[in-house]
Amino acid sequence: MARLKHYLEFIGAKSIAAVAQSLGAASAERFGATLGTMAFHLIGSRRKVSNDNIRSTIGQSLSESEIDALTKQVFQNIGRTLIEIARFRKYDSNAISNIISGDTSLLEKVSARGKGCIILTAHYGNWELLGSWPASLGYKTDFLVGTQHNPLVNDQLNSYRKNLGVGIIPAESALRGIFKALKANHFIGIAGDQHSASGIRFSFLGKEALHARGPALFSIRTGAAILPMMLRRERFDRHVADASEPIYPNQNANEEDEVHRITELTVRYFEDFIRKYPEQWAWTHRRWKL
Repeated sequence: MARLKHYLEFIGAKSIAAVAQSLGAASAERFGATLGTMAFHLIGSRRKVSNDNIRSTIGQSLSESEIDALTKQVFQNIGRTLIEIARFRKYDSNAISNIISGDTSLLEKVSARGKGCIILTAHYGNWELLGSWPASLGYKTDFLVGTQHNPLVNDQLNSYRKNLGVGIIPAESALRGIFKALKANHFIGIAGDQHSASGIRFSFLGKEALHARGPALFSIRTGAAILPMMLRRERFDRHVADASEPIYPNQNANEEDEVHRITELTVRYFEDFIRKYPEQWAWTHRRWKL
C-alpha cells in the first residue's frame, strides 16, 4: 500500500512539474500562487501552525484577519517556490545569473581562505535555489538535505538540484560529508532555522526557542567561515542573494561559548530578514516547541 501511495504521489509531482516546465514565467507564477492558495484552504493543520506562530511572535498587534492574510501569502510563496523548483531543468548557469543577483565579493573573500565555507540560510524565499548561485559562479557547492519519505519524489528532487550543479550531502551522512567537503574548500549550504531538540536555548523573534549547534561546531572544528545568507524573492524568477559579513570562528576560545556566540549572530540575522519580509519565511514549521 505504501509503495502504491508513493507511486501516485510521484505521478502527481511529475504532472505538476510537466505543467510548470511548459509555462512561461508569468503563467508559472500564477500557477504557483494558485497551488499555494489551494493549500492554504485545504491544509488546515499547517494553516493553524502558521497563524499560531505569527500571533505569538511578530503578530501580537495584528488582527486575526491580518494574521490569516499573512499566512495566505506564506502559502503562496511556498507554492511559487515549488513551481520554480519544478522548473529547475530549464535553468543552466547563464539562466541562474539572470534570475539571481548579489554581491560576489564575500564569496571570493571566504573561498580565498581555502578552508571552505558554510552558507547558513533559512527556509526563506526560494531556499532550494540558493546553492545554485555560487555553483553557477564556479564554486564547488554542496547542499545538506533531508531525505523525503517518498523515495521516488526524493530522487526527483535531487535530480533537479544536481541539474543546477549542486552536490548533495544527505542528512544521515552529514558528519563525514560536511568535513570532507569543507576540507576540499567547498561551499556547504545548510538551512539552519528549524527546531533542534538538543540545541541552544535563547530568544527568537521574541520567544524562547532551541537552535541547532551543528553549523557552529563544524565551523569551529574546521576553521571554515559561516556566511549567513538569504535568497530574497523580488518576484517570480527574480531573486537577490543577501549575505552578511562572514563569521570567523575563534578556535582558541571556549568551544561552548563560541558555539553560542556564532549561533546567536546567525539567528539575529535571520530575525532581521523575517521581520522585514515575513511572508517569505515558512511559518508552517513548529518552530517553538518549548
